[in-house]
Amino acid sequence: MTVGNSARLQINMAQAQTKYGSQLDKLQSSYLSGSKFDKYGVKNTKATQTLDELLKSSKLKYKDSEYKNQFSELYKSIYGTSDDSESESTTASAQSIKAASSSAGSAAESIRSFANGLKYGGEVDTDTYKAQAQNFVDSYNAMVDKVGNSDNQQVLQKGVLMVNTGKVYSSTLKRAGITVGADNKLSLNSDLSKVKATDIKTAFGDRGFSDKVREKAAQINTLTGGSGMFAANSVLSTSSSGKPGIVAFEDNSGTLKQLTETVRDMATSVKSYAQGLGTEDKAYSVEDYTKNAKGLVDSYNSLVEAAAKSDKSSVRNKGVTLQGSAKAYKYSLQRAGINVDENGKLSLADENKLAKLTDKDIKYSFANGGFLDKLNDKASQIKALASSASSMGYSSDKTTNYAYNSGALFAVYA
Repeated sequence: MTVGNSARLQINMAQAQTKYGSQLDKLQSSYLSGSKFDKYGVKNTKATQTLDELLKSSKLKYKDSEYKNQFSELYKSIYGTSDDSESESTTASAQSIKAASSSAGSAAESIRSFANGLKYGGEVDTDTYKAQAQNFVDSYNAMVDKVGNSDNQQVLQKGVLMVNTGKVYSSTLKRAGITVGADNKLSLNSDLSKVKATDIKTAFGDRGFSDKVREKAAQINTLTGGSGMFAANSVLSTSSSGKPGIVAFEDNSGTLKQLTETVRDMATSVKSYAQGLGTEDKAYSVEDYTKNAKGLVDSYNSLVEAAAKSDKSSVRNKGVTLQGSAKAYKYSLQRAGINVDENGKLSLADENKLAKLTDKDIKYSFANGGFLDKLNDKASQIKALASSASSMGYSSDKTTNYAYNSGALFAVYA
């Protein structure tokens, strides 16, 4: 028996323990005490005998037939006693596990961001939630598959803890339209019309199941050579095929470098404009301010979108951090007629709102830096990461590892 098969037994046993109790304690030891097949290739009946013994034990003897049938089917599914032709699964490579954990971590970040953007008691865009939830479910299930076939004992242990956590959150997930199956996989309900914003926030918001999955995915990713850092997936609404559309990552270093320069220029322009207000020869002008503010908003949004598409996780994470900075300065930006949505994107207020602004509003928001300084810093860091990675010719995975362990990239990323 491979370590991978042993892990699957542990993972399935976690579900069995929850459902059927401590009488299953001896199943694993009885099975592992000998091979499923003897040295002549003859079927070993030890597991089947153990099942018979358990069904006759004091803990199961007086259970009704339906319970015993469920118990028997679960036992057989764990140990494969009903299929003589079953062969042991191929061990998953560290690279495939790293990729699966990275995908699951990014999906967890994405649905967490979506959940945090909802208001308790607010409305839910069902199509958007369906796309987010399906992306999360698919990525989670893929990681469970890969981890179950790992030959790394530490990875297997993290997998067991992860699926156990899924069972703990099963009721919460159910209210969010997601079912935890007997095989520890997740499935999304076809009808999500009754799912409420509160249910989604509880399941996937701060300190919810998505945080737990992200934590375990990061640990698994690190154990298989990854950086343990993830950026949220750019999940679109459900496509005609019924699958969520994910923005494909690409090498857009040149575009990023140009955008960061534009963003820094616009940030400097807006700050200079704000600092000059209030003097005798310079008062607030809707036309002048709109020109500066629109340039800032457009260049910022373009940079955020480009960072999310980068094939370098270090750049994507900086983009996420930049969006977080915008959210942190939400009220300051609103005073200057700039709105921040739940995804950290900016938009300029209507003309009526802009016409009511004063010198004090603009100076309050921009004269002393604040968001503009943060924007300038993050843009510089994104440019450095994109430039360094491009000039060194590293792949995206190597770039990320280098960024976390040495040199200028480490200093920028910290």
